[in-house]
Amino acid sequence: MTPDEHAARADELLAEAERLYQVCLVDYDTNINEDDHSEEPYVSGADLAMLTATTQLAQVHATLALRDLSRRSDC
Repeated sequence: MTPDEHAARADELLAEAERLYQVCLVDYDTNINEDDHSEEPYVSGADLAMLTATTQLAQVHATLALRDLSRRSDC
């Protein structure tokens, strides 16, 4: 991928991470953990895992975009 393609992919993944964050936030604000009859809000592990993975992918693409751009400027 080119630096521009990495940057575009990072932007896409950041938008998806923001969407996933909003899902987690709604879950946290509205769901009660019924498994342990606690009054604490609950966010599913799958939602958190997707948010984490998406954020990490965005970071990788952003890093690759910057690294590739810096290599170009060194020439």
